[in-house]
Amino acid sequence: MFTLLSRIFIKEDQLSMVEIREKYGVLCSILSIIANFICVAFKLVFGTFVHSSAIIADGYNNLSDAASNIASLTGFKLAGKKPDAHHPYGHGRYEYLTGLFISALIIYVGATCLIESSLKIINPVKLNFSIPALIALCVSIMIKLWMYTFNTKAGHIISSETLLATGRDSLNDVITTFGSMVALVGSCFTTFPLDGLIGVLLSLFVMKSGWDILRDMIDNLLGKVPDKEEINAITKTLMNYDGIYGVHDMMIHDYGPGRRYLIVHLEIDSESDMLEAHDLIDSIEKDISEKFQIFTTIHMDPIQLHDPLTNRLKDQVEQIIAKIDERYSIHDFRIVKGTHTKLIFDVLLPDHNGSEKEIDKKIKTEISHIDDAYECVIAYDYAYY
Repeated sequence: MFTLLSRIFIKEDQLSMVEIREKYGVLCSILSIIANFICVAFKLVFGTFVHSSAIIADGYNNLSDAASNIASLTGFKLAGKKPDAHHPYGHGRYEYLTGLFISALIIYVGATCLIESSLKIINPVKLNFSIPALIALCVSIMIKLWMYTFNTKAGHIISSETLLATGRDSLNDVITTFGSMVALVGSCFTTFPLDGLIGVLLSLFVMKSGWDILRDMIDNLLGKVPDKEEINAITKTLMNYDGIYGVHDMMIHDYGPGRRYLIVHLEIDSESDMLEAHDLIDSIEKDISEKFQIFTTIHMDPIQLHDPLTNRLKDQVEQIIAKIDERYSIHDFRIVKGTHTKLIFDVLLPDHNGSEKEIDKKIKTEISHIDDAYECVIAYDYAYY
């Protein structure tokens, strides 16, 4: 059904990627709002009828889900706004802010249900088993499974953390509703406050899920490490171009889904024709932007490839660096010849451990063993991926 609706309402061949994201987000949000209100009606009515705190708590959880879907709808509409004078990088991070709201709401509902369920353990209330209530819960599970399916599918299509979070929340609801069913059926066989106990366990599960989503959204807003597979794919693509001899200082800035920016340095032959090299860089920027859906800016680093002394010294320095730590690497190596020849290069360190002074001392000591007339000018970089 979702595939049919998406074909009707989303004409992908006529829209930009940002517009496609907005269309999918709006469609999923509206469908989720409708489905959640149906679940709320079922659970509150039948939960009250059978005196089940687990079912009533589950119903309020679905009500909070509907509120979060409304927030998602608003978030996708705001995220789809075009860049303006005050927000040149667009409004894509509204989607992450929406995710924060959803996660906070999930945690709040879980905490509320935890208190109510704990009181049910202290002061148990006998449940009234009802076949219609059981059927209502089964229907709710089927609705939530459908919601999980289409939100997750759409989330992967448009790489939306918000829709994937909504999908995970729907799967959580399937588990909590099943727990409510167990409590309802179990009431026929025991006087133990099973309803309250299951309510407590489900509340903790819901809160844990909300915390996981909150942590992911905070990571997105702070700027998390890019996906390693994507970094490797971009690096491999860049190195496949003729005339490119090295890739370094790669950074990806995330301003929200569909609003990512790549900055990278590429090494070229210093003896290349500058106009031809500039044309190559322009074409690479365009190719990477289209292939990976990321705005790309490339800095061009000329390196000496045909000077024997430069090549020999670079090999020696690379051996020294590998001896200190095989994880380290160098780039932008060049020399300035004179009475005291300068070796100028950058060292890439794997982590921010604050040990540059110690490493610097080791490198310069080892290079002085080659020739104490060499002077080193070393800059230290860190990987952002």
